[in-house]
Amino acid sequence: MNKKTIIILSVAGALMLGAIIWLAVSLYDKTDTIDFLTEQYALEKEALADEYSQLAIQYEGYRLVVNNDSLEQKLEDQRIKLQRLAEELRQTKAEDLRKIAALEKELATVRGVLRYYVAQVNSLNQVNEALMAENKAVRQQIRRVSTANENLKQQNEELSQKIDIASHLSANNLKAEAQNKRGKKTSSLKSTTMFVVSFNVGANITAQTGDKDLFVRILKPNEDLLTGAKSGTFSYDGSMIQYSMKKTIEYTGEEQPVTLYWNRNETLDPGRYTFEVFADGKLIGSTSLTMGN
Repeated sequence: MNKKTIIILSVAGALMLGAIIWLAVSLYDKTDTIDFLTEQYALEKEALADEYSQLAIQYEGYRLVVNNDSLEQKLEDQRIKLQRLAEELRQTKAEDLRKIAALEKELATVRGVLRYYVAQVNSLNQVNEALMAENKAVRQQIRRVSTANENLKQQNEELSQKIDIASHLSANNLKAEAQNKRGKKTSSLKSTTMFVVSFNVGANITAQTGDKDLFVRILKPNEDLLTGAKSGTFSYDGSMIQYSMKKTIEYTGEEQPVTLYWNRNETLDPGRYTFEVFADGKLIGSTSLTMGN
């Protein structure tokens, strides 16, 4: 082998060694690059999956507070769509950049739809709040009017009661006594022949004038009623009750004296006798008298 051949072979060997070294270095760098890109794709996919999860939670939250059937159904449709897209993303390989990009685009679309629905929800809430405030004001006004009407009704009832009371007749200076056959006052039942009841019908400009029936009830000590030939019944407190004696007067609105006489017609027991005077269905006076044997 001559010297020229040795030189050529040496140069060729050096070139071959350099090529081998370059190829080894090149392959090492490419492997690192692939590993780096694979890791980046996986992180991007993971971030996209997180966005899908967060957006799904937002849809669920708004669906729970919406009081509108149509809008609630639309939110539910979008939530289902998000679930489908999230499942597609889960099954997509990290290296499938085209599919991930498409899913990311759809995510942006769904996010825009959510913003639109959120605006509608806020608008509906504002309208509902305004209506609730208006309804509250109306209810308060109704309560005020109802309270005012109730107060007015109570005042009218009180006024009517006062007018009714004011229009009643009164038996002033009411007295009852037992008299003997000579017309003298006595406290002994043995000598008593009659009971005399006297009083003044009070003046009253609000009372109705005209004929007035005055009734007197005489109750024995055992609370049985003393009756006579002129006894009868009259209306009192929704019932018909008996009276011992009655007198009709022409009432003019002015004070006038009245006297009634009950003639004894039965055996009387000692004790307390009660005398009650009625007019216009009202008890207008009462007194009592204690009698001995």
